[in-house]
Amino acid sequence: MGHGARKQLAELLGDAQRRGDFSTRIEMPARALRIEVDGVGELPLPLRAPVTKKLIAQARQASFGRGEQTLSDTSVRDTWEITPDRITLGGTDWDRTLDGVLDGVRTALGLPPTTVLRAEPHALLVYGKGQFFLPHQDSEKDDSMVGTLVVSLPSHHTGGELVVSHAGRSVVHQASREKLTFAAFYADCLHEVRPVKSGYRVTLTMNLLAERVRPAGEDDGGPVAELAHCLTEHFTEPAEERYAYGRQKAAPPNRLVYLLNHEYTQRGLGWDRLKGADATRTTLLRQAAAETDCDAVLALAEVKETWDAHAPYDRYDYGEVEHYDCEDEECEGECLLDPDGEPGAERRRSGDFSSYELNELIDDEITLSWWTRPDGTGGEQINLPVAYAEACATTENKDLTPYQSEYEGYMGNYGNTLDRWYRRAAVVLWPRQRSFTARAEAGSEGALRELQGHLDAGDLDWARTLARSLAPFWKHHGSGEAAAALFAAALPVAVGLREAATATMLLAPFGVETLGERHAPALAAAAARYGRTWARGTVSSWFGTVGAYTGADRAAWLESLPGLCTALLAADGDGDAMASPLAEGAWQAVEQQLTSWLGIGRETERRTGMERLGASLARVLQAAGPETADTIAATLRGLPDTALECLLPALRTAARQPTTIRDGASAARAFQTLADHCEDRLAAALTRPVRATGDWSLTPAGTCRTGCGLCPDLDAFLTSRTRHVMEWPLAKDGRRHLHSRIDQAGLPVSHTTRRQGRPYVLVLTKTDAVFTREQAARTRAETDLAWLRDKWPRACG
Repeated sequence: MGHGARKQLAELLGDAQRRGDFSTRIEMPARALRIEVDGVGELPLPLRAPVTKKLIAQARQASFGRGEQTLSDTSVRDTWEITPDRITLGGTDWDRTLDGVLDGVRTALGLPPTTVLRAEPHALLVYGKGQFFLPHQDSEKDDSMVGTLVVSLPSHHTGGELVVSHAGRSVVHQASREKLTFAAFYADCLHEVRPVKSGYRVTLTMNLLAERVRPAGEDDGGPVAELAHCLTEHFTEPAEERYAYGRQKAAPPNRLVYLLNHEYTQRGLGWDRLKGADATRTTLLRQAAAETDCDAVLALAEVKETWDAHAPYDRYDYGEVEHYDCEDEECEGECLLDPDGEPGAERRRSGDFSSYELNELIDDEITLSWWTRPDGTGGEQINLPVAYAEACATTENKDLTPYQSEYEGYMGNYGNTLDRWYRRAAVVLWPRQRSFTARAEAGSEGALRELQGHLDAGDLDWARTLARSLAPFWKHHGSGEAAAALFAAALPVAVGLREAATATMLLAPFGVETLGERHAPALAAAAARYGRTWARGTVSSWFGTVGAYTGADRAAWLESLPGLCTALLAADGDGDAMASPLAEGAWQAVEQQLTSWLGIGRETERRTGMERLGASLARVLQAAGPETADTIAATLRGLPDTALECLLPALRTAARQPTTIRDGASAARAFQTLADHCEDRLAAALTRPVRATGDWSLTPAGTCRTGCGLCPDLDAFLTSRTRHVMEWPLAKDGRRHLHSRIDQAGLPVSHTTRRQGRPYVLVLTKTDAVFTREQAARTRAETDLAWLRDKWPRACG
């Protein structure tokens, strides 16, 4: 029944579509417009070549936007541009003409009758022979921008057609030679300007801004009662699983997510700025929601679909293809694949897949990333996966144009799949009595504010009841700045609930990278309320699974750790209960990374990683209390000499902040202990004899875990003082194994294959780096020792 209600609702809204299109074209007499350009004067219409050439002399090369960047690339956009501040529009009939055009555009695009359009000049563009603009979408330059109006000035030219596409359809607009041509389209429509073949194409581009100034009618018509019945059925009938296989049906859905047709930006998504059929359908849905006591918000959704698909016959004309190694015994390189995918396989990562045949939908995912608040006061970031039983759409995703596609060719036992990504807006509805759960499940700050409101009002029992209801889905809310606001809202609620288990549930899903100095007072208060055992367990949950990848966010957070611990110790409550386990957990994370880097044999890679880690180690020592700092120092002193590649950068970081680390800081003794340790190790290294000329001996490659039988012979060659070349007939697997062993150990040994006879011969050659590396290490040790004795002198006595 749940699926039936959603299907009926989608069909009802499809039948209620307002008559309108994504693009329209209107012609008006040229005498209606008087246009002047600085440096040129009034433009006589129709335009002739001499005047157009004067415009080009006053213009600049046009740029275009890509994400947050503004670029200039004539292979993408080749046209001349004059900015609007140098253009004056007038004429006795211009305002009346433009108002009439905008009314016609509003009707033709299917915008609500309550909307009034306003046109804001953006640029005057001149296209000469061969100039063009590749397919693109216009960025929304104002919160109220819904589309673009292109006013083509009459001129004699060929080519330069404006092609606008949306949802699999395209319309072509060719400018008139005698009249003003107005072409309007929604901002999310893909459009292009084809190359001009002769003459000049001159256009005035304008931003279409939508403003609601006419009062809305009581009823826009439509099957509101039937829609209300569908909503009631959807929220009362058990949710139907896509792959139920006889399992018992789940509880009724908490939400309905109705996907709209057009794309919108976060700042451009509003009830009064919806486009075409979206505007009509959302009006009906809101009326039905009011009748069924439901809340309705607008949202942005990221959609991914995976299809079983087949490429057209000429598929090698599309995109880039990565080729994978052939499994042939003696194939040393990468082989090309035949059209049937044999003997290897292909993976297509980019290109045009519009002509690929879609067979069966394998999987789909919908995630809401942002939505407006029910009270209309702005919006908030969320992360909410949409279940199958909650999704509804009149227009299927496959009938829209994806913004990204990836094709996976045949891979032996899987493949021939096409992944497609879409950005769609949506109306999200839920029964008002389930409002708290519906919003809280999305990680909504609003739900936490509601909890805080109950606490402030003294309704502790109800606040606890609502908070406990979050447990089934309050799982993972991320870390860093993206989750900082949600964490800040959760902290005072966790303290105010006076219930340790519920407080843990609220705070545990966040990552430690979310914590900052501004959270110190609430963290100290929480520790004081729930005790040190609770605080240690909560901190442990913030660090996550041991061995989990943390990346740059953790390193950036460690930079702020000393300030956070200082703020905790200064806060009212029990800040030390939080500061101590934070420093200890940070050390465990750094120690784990240090151990990993120590196992890397490639010196350049290891040294780079250890140097970066040194700054983090310094911050941990700075944040640690005396006992923890002494423990850290003792552990570091027991590591091999290669650990100095991390310890010395840590000491350099400390030396740059003497007032915060060396003078009176609790970890000062640990830093000095490490400095003395490094000095002893460097001095000992410099007392070792210099490698003799002709001594080619190297350390062994390390323990081989496979028991291959080859590595003992490899180690014998490596440790030999006199042998520096070895020729070794080996099959492919043996050669690969030794290549890997040498590369992993970072040995100064080249390895090549001489492809003569069977099996091929592996040629190992010790390089001059045997000597130059050692000399470079000695020079570096001398420099580091001199620096240590200058910056970290030993205490007298």
